[in-house]
Amino acid sequence: MNQTLHPLPCARLQERAFWAQGISQTLTSEYGKSTTDLPDDLQHYFASTDLSSVQISQTDMNRLWHAAATLTKDECFGLRMGQTYCSNTLKVLGLAAVSSATIGEAVQRVIRFFSVFSTQVQLYSVEDDQHISVYFQPRGTPHPMHMEALLSHCQHIWRALDPANSSMVLETRLTADHDKTRSTCESVFGKRIRPGSKRIAVKLNRHMMDSPLPAADAFLVKRLDSTLEDMLSAVPNIDFAEQVKQRIRVLVSEREVSEDLVATPFNMSPRHLRRKLSETQTTYEKLLDEVRMELAIRLIQDGKLNLGRIAFELGFLDPSSFTRAFRRWTGMSPTAFRGEVRQTGGVGD
Repeated sequence: MNQTLHPLPCARLQERAFWAQGISQTLTSEYGKSTTDLPDDLQHYFASTDLSSVQISQTDMNRLWHAAATLTKDECFGLRMGQTYCSNTLKVLGLAAVSSATIGEAVQRVIRFFSVFSTQVQLYSVEDDQHISVYFQPRGTPHPMHMEALLSHCQHIWRALDPANSSMVLETRLTADHDKTRSTCESVFGKRIRPGSKRIAVKLNRHMMDSPLPAADAFLVKRLDSTLEDMLSAVPNIDFAEQVKQRIRVLVSEREVSEDLVATPFNMSPRHLRRKLSETQTTYEKLLDEVRMELAIRLIQDGKLNLGRIAFELGFLDPSSFTRAFRRWTGMSPTAFRGEVRQTGGVGD
């Protein structure tokens, strides 16, 4: 897995601080490492006080994952964190799942309320005659280790729903290759894994969805649903900002982007657009900056275009403007970033 992922400015995506505490506890208990080796400006997330109402931006979460990966030199740190640390939020979600009437209801309950556990992914399911595939759709640009930690955390719930391991989970798909760490992945997910997939997903046995759960508790699950609904309502709604961001992506690809053109499909004036975006703690300029940054990183990783052409594709007036912006995004020049990606095997020749 290529763990070279630089901090990304997705400040409106606010994650619960228990994720930082989970990273801290895993570093200490599993690796004997000290959190003092992590970035100084993030140390307050490791306090022993109650941080249940504290949030941390996706930008800083990515920084923490990157620092933990560097400190441990373990490509499977996210997987191990998901197995060794279990937050109270996940316990509540897991309790609601096992209190459901059937496995199918439990799975849909997990999908419905998963955002209370992590704002960085949205779960959705696709069904056919034999399977139900639950996909983990990233929101913003979460660190790959965060995605694997989420998948690893879900194993706690799947095991509780199927303690006899009677083939409820037919396959777990990972996006990383894990050529050298397959045994670790199998110790977490079992033999039925598919590394190198396009998307992270879990394939479930549809024939088991009607199976009743022995711990079903209608009285309890009704009250847990109410609690989870309250928690869900407190999750920041960034859907509108993401819709605007997708519109910007389209216009950038056509090399014709402006605030007026972005606002048109939403039947809004640019002024109204700005007001709506301010409610999600972002601006048009920030979203445009994010899109350009994400496309720049992707195009450099693809290795098909030279840097001058990438600057043109992203709408920069000249390569020097692109270089200044890229240095602001990542802390390094496009040339240095391309060289680092090549060293890790993430770009074609």
